[in-house]
Amino acid sequence: MTYEDFPTFIRSSVLPRQKEKPNDIRLDGELTGGKRRSFGYFCYKGRVWKVDEDTRYEPLLLAFSAAEIGEDPFVVSDTASGKGQCLHLREELRKRQRSRSKHMYIYSK
Repeated sequence: MTYEDFPTFIRSSVLPRQKEKPNDIRLDGELTGGKRRSFGYFCYKGRVWKVDEDTRYEPLLLAFSAAEIGEDPFVVSDTASGKGQCLHLREELRKRQRSRSKHMYIYSK
């Protein structure tokens, strides 16, 4: 299922998962390791974006809090491979993250 926007995706998929497993830091419940499996999809700026399940809750919730007050939480950039695009938190949101690492893996579909 592809959600119409990011806040709907968070409310419908992410928050229920976090409520179900409140001690998890990532969508997949793991502590480490990269995964290419998708957790879900949402529309943003006319495109469909895929959220990988190794994404952490913290950056998603920071983005959600900004989106809920009408701010655009994301910056679109090219992936490291240059073969696609990904979303990053805006710099002011990124500074609020406890970790310097991105921990948010959202790619254009």
